Amino acid sequence: MENQYKYLVIALFIGLLAVSCDNYLDVQPKGVQLLTTVEDYNQWLNSEDVQTSIPNELNDLADNVDDADYTDPPSYDGVRIYAWQLQFSEDLKATPVFWADFYQNIYYFNTVLAGIDDATGGAESEKQNMKAEAYLGRAFEYLYLVNLYGKVYDVNTADQDLAVPFVISNDLEDDVPERSTVQEIYEYIISDIEKALPNLPEDNSTNRFRGSVAAAYSVLARTYLFMGDYEKAAENAQLALDSGANALVDFSTLSGGSEMPDLRTRESAIYARLNKTHRFTAYCDLNFLQSFDTLDLRLNYYYRTSGDYSFTDRGSVRYYSYAYPINRNSMVQINWGPSVAEMRLILAESAARANNLNTAIDQLDLLRSKRFMAEDYEKYDPENPIQEEVLQKVLDERTFEMAFTGMRWFDMRRLAAEGLMPTVYRYDAAGEIVETLAPDSNKYTLQIPIQIMYFNPDWPQNPIDN
Repeated sequence: MENQYKYLVIALFIGLLAVSCDNYLDVQPKGVQLLTTVEDYNQWLNSEDVQTSIPNELNDLADNVDDADYTDPPSYDGVRIYAWQLQFSEDLKATPVFWADFYQNIYYFNTVLAGIDDATGGAESEKQNMKAEAYLGRAFEYLYLVNLYGKVYDVNTADQDLAVPFVISNDLEDDVPERSTVQEIYEYIISDIEKALPNLPEDNSTNRFRGSVAAAYSVLARTYLFMGDYEKAAENAQLALDSGANALVDFSTLSGGSEMPDLRTRESAIYARLNKTHRFTAYCDLNFLQSFDTLDLRLNYYYRTSGDYSFTDRGSVRYYSYAYPINRNSMVQINWGPSVAEMRLILAESAARANNLNTAIDQLDLLRSKRFMAEDYEKYDPENPIQEEVLQKVLDERTFEMAFTGMRWFDMRRLAAEGLMPTVYRYDAAGEIVETLAPDSNKYTLQIPIQIMYFNPDWPQNPIDN
């Protein structure tokens, strides 16, 4: 296949292989990491490149953003993502966003799996721990890829729907595998985590970026949620909470972002992961903002407005990842990985879908009570709960709690597949509709980037809307 895998890796990782981590390794020749000792691999797993794979552009796909200055057609590549264009860049030499980001980290984890057994120094148990962390990390990355380039998991078609290549080698000379099916990728994800579990550390409280038993269960919970297996999602969410971190940050005790516990040791983070650009802002959709309870502390904590909370003017409110008060030399480290809050929401959603409404309401209460001042908080506790309303309340809470952490697009996908997602529109500066995302649109499954298709012309491309 003419060294397609060599292109896949080199094109995506050129300039990235020399991980910057306190210059802990020699680089000979340029661009090649020499990992020889167990400590080398330990530092490799500690590097920011490994901990940071999730691109901010995931937020641009979602329905809670609004570009009030949008012009049609998109004026540059970044806006093409916001407009759900078939290709996000027409430049064959460009690095493909999303694809490159996640395969970069897969390469890193494959490097650990390929070499840790032969590393010198360190105990055998350390090697097994790091191998387990690499399996978990690889699974985490593939969960994003299969939910970007494969259709939403459908038990009836998953064994036919194409997703992405499952790459297990870090050899630049190897050929790239064919596209695996959605079913195969999910099976690989679950298998990797199951292989990891027996050797993962019980505790990652000194560094939430590293793998742990709880982290593995949390990724499994997210995996089964995306598969629509709510019983297993709840089972693994509970195991994650029972195995490690089980506390929520109480926003009522914080005066601002500077008081948020450090992400590395934050008890509410089960498996810490960072986005590519830690310091960022996003303009917010008015419908999204208006859905908040104005007493919700998250609104005051993350969002800045020049007016009141009526939210009537497009482009007047931004989400900030900076610390409060806004300080560009300080920032709130937002966890883009699984958290205690996410596990609570998975338990709530799974219970609501099983019509265990009191359980769902109680799980919501555990989270929401930490997002209001005590004197402002009122438990959501309808006298005669209705399943559809409780489920919607849980889904709404996901949008508030996990806003701008890359998760909304995946929720939109799975809700659209159920018929629970309305049509989403993009508007130009004059308020005219210029782009439409229908619930049954093929745009919910991204096209394989042309930069990859160029070297793999025999691959079937994902369907497009007629």
